[in-house]
Parts: sequence; structure tokens; C-alpha cells
Amino acid sequence: MRKTGVGLVVAAYALLLFLSLTSPGYARAHPHMDPVMLAQYAAPWPVALASALVVAGIMLAVVPLRRGERWALWTELAMFVILFITRVTTDARCLVVLDPHQHGCHSFIVAAILGVVGLALAWR
Repeated sequence: MRKTGVGLVVAAYALLLFLSLTSPGYARAHPHMDPVMLAQYAAPWPVALASALVVAGIMLAVVPLRRGERWALWTELAMFVILFITRVTTDARCLVVLDPHQHGCHSFIVAAILGVVGLALAWR
């Protein structure tokens, strides 16, 4: 069960890395959207920061979390909670994520939920 949980955590971080690295292309492909909001996620600094966080999260998942160390589980959970709270409070699109007819940050929410489910499975 722990291997499945660690795999889901790594998959969540891989999805977050994909979202971060593709955000500059997304911002160029959708010039009709709010450029200020897109610049918050597509600028070099947020992309580099998210990429560094993903690398740290993957390293925590494949080494100490896989061995069952509790401090790694709590650290990973704190990382997901901080990411989730920051994104939900700064991105108005995340507030409409429950409405399937409006565009929101569905991919980010899926990655966060996938990571938390993976952590719950790694707990056992």
C-alpha cells in the first residue's frame, strides 16, 4: 500500500511540474485571458520556484517517505497544504472548480487531491 501511495505522490508532483512548465506556453496561447493573472504563473520566478518545490517533494517521496518516516509524511502534507491555500486564495478561477461549466484550476486541484490521497495511502 505504501508503494502505491508514494507512486501517487510522485504522480501528483509530476502533474504539478507539467502544469508549471507549460504555463508560459499556455499564457502565449491564450492572450484573451487576463495577462496579469497569467503572468503570476508563467513568469520565470514562479515556474522556477514551483519546479524546485516539485524536485524537493519528489526527493522526499522516494527516499524517506518510501521508508515510512513520519516526518517526511508531515512535511509532504505541509507542502501540499501550503500550495493549495496559496493557489486558492490568489487565483479566482479556483473558486469555480466545482462548476463543470466554467474553467478553473481543475488540473491543480486534481494534483493536490491526488497527492493527499497518496499520502493517506503511504500512511499505512
